[in-house]
Amino acid sequence: MERYRITALAVMLWVWMGASCKPSRQHTPPTDTTALDTAGWNVLLNQSLQAFSRGDTLSALNLVDKALARAPNEAILYEIKGYYHYTQKEDSLALWYYKQASERGGLSPTLHYKMGTAYITQQRWKDAYYHLTQALAADSSNGEVWIALGLWAHLQKRLKEADQYWKKALRFDSTHEKARTFLYDLYLNDFGQPETAKKYYLDPYWRHERFNPLLNFQLGNYYLYKLRSVPADEAHLKERAYWGFQATQAYSQAILAYPAHAQAHYNRGYVYFLLGKYDKALDDFSRATELNPRDARAHFMTGSLLEQKGNYEKAKYHYKKSIELSGSFPEAEIALRELELMK
Repeated sequence: MERYRITALAVMLWVWMGASCKPSRQHTPPTDTTALDTAGWNVLLNQSLQAFSRGDTLSALNLVDKALARAPNEAILYEIKGYYHYTQKEDSLALWYYKQASERGGLSPTLHYKMGTAYITQQRWKDAYYHLTQALAADSSNGEVWIALGLWAHLQKRLKEADQYWKKALRFDSTHEKARTFLYDLYLNDFGQPETAKKYYLDPYWRHERFNPLLNFQLGNYYLYKLRSVPADEAHLKERAYWGFQATQAYSQAILAYPAHAQAHYNRGYVYFLLGKYDKALDDFSRATELNPRDARAHFMTGSLLEQKGNYEKAKYHYKKSIELSGSFPEAEIALRELELMK
């Protein structure tokens, strides 16, 4: 039933990078020809940044538009607006505003970095590489740029390069959480080296932060990997029970520290599913759909267990949601057709 690899990297890629989508607004900068009054634009910019920090992106965009109307040649305003669009997954708009910023103020290392990350989300690999290396030329110790280069390599399946880039970031800052997290996931899932992942990229950190939700989530992923490596037969029941218990304990610790951790609920549910504890699995999968309604996998697993319990109408709903969210989910499509035939 599980069609996706359990990985922290995929989740972090979405959160940290965003995803490409078509722009929802015309990319024409605001113009107010009644006056080019530059007074007060910095006040409006500060208000915009405050709104953005509160999560009010719409107000932030409106305020930066007002600032642009007063100071249409200020590069920083275009750069900030580009970043707002980037966080809304409007990469084409973000790049347009970044280019406007570069025309008015030149390409700073920060702007090179921002353009590079936006190009990554559009899979424009050469453009992304050019801008990221330009950013590094100005500051070769910038961990964030090395991390972005690692993502650039990983998304192209250039795993050894990703490994090198992320290790560079960690070399400059041994506590850099993103670099450590990506390396942990790389060794656990891509390289299939769970002991290396745990020894170098989890244990030294987890021992000092035993209640950290991310570290406990990653510990759960290690135990889940071990569980999935054990044959599902009677001869290995005790071993499977051991790894399953360890995994659920780690995920439970992550959830205790951060109750809204949707992925921890999903992964714990998957462990229960592998162990045949279907009621507990259903509780966790259902909770995962509540916390992250856009998780197609959680909807599919919820639907599967509801179907098993004979709750066909609710199962159909979750199958339809998983198809709607993913665009193509063959297992859900087959299950839905079979339920429709039961009418």
